[in-house]
Amino acid sequence: MQMSPSKIRIADSFAKAAGSYDTYAQFQRDVADTLLSRIPDRKTTRILDIGSGTGYCASSLMPVYPQSCITSLDIADAMLLHARPRGNSECENWVCGDGESLPFFDNSFDLVVSSLAMQWCTDPVMFCQEIFRVLKPGAHAFVSTLAEKTLTELRESWSAIDSFVHVNTFLPYGEIVKCLGQVPFSRVTSNNQQEFCFYSSFNALCKELKGIGAHNINAGQRQGLTGKDKFRKVKAHFERNAENDKGTSVTWDIVLIEMEK
Repeated sequence: MQMSPSKIRIADSFAKAAGSYDTYAQFQRDVADTLLSRIPDRKTTRILDIGSGTGYCASSLMPVYPQSCITSLDIADAMLLHARPRGNSECENWVCGDGESLPFFDNSFDLVVSSLAMQWCTDPVMFCQEIFRVLKPGAHAFVSTLAEKTLTELRESWSAIDSFVHVNTFLPYGEIVKCLGQVPFSRVTSNNQQEFCFYSSFNALCKELKGIGAHNINAGQRQGLTGKDKFRKVKAHFERNAENDKGTSVTWDIVLIEMEK
């Protein structure tokens, strides 16, 4: 699988986080649970999980669809290596691949799920087109992603110090909706909601982002190390809004999507 430099950067970031991901990914599991709860009961024989990470969605789906064959796809092979021990089905596959260029035949799957992977795509329209291509007629996809207000508080703290890109940027919800409208699904529904998580410190948030592989991988970032004095200033700016013992509130801007072919 040949990848662009940006895709290599993403794959490397998540590969390095494979061993720590489950320790820090409670928010990601919560979003996945919300997404999976929206899937109605229906006969399903082939399921695809795009951006499967360490296998949380697959392990949650297996008891619900014990007769189904589940394929987990992730751009980071190290994530798949961590997912394999979770598998307890005789019909489970792990594939290293790109969500914008799925290595599967047309009309292959009865159900596609993808939780918090779409935001790392360079072309979200292509991502949706590939989902449309591999879905069987009448089949559904359930996708979660992040929108532009995610990590607003962290982004504002850095922007008060310098003009470099220190925090990942995400599309506005309206742009995500426009992307969905460019693919000929028979029906698309989506909703946008913000959730707020509290972090005891600036360091705690940074440690979590690094632990899940979601630290800054966007273009425009500063090359080389950032000085200790600058980190202290950003930390102070971020923590000035802390709420007593709760810590500092951070926004996660979540989009939940259902698509029917």
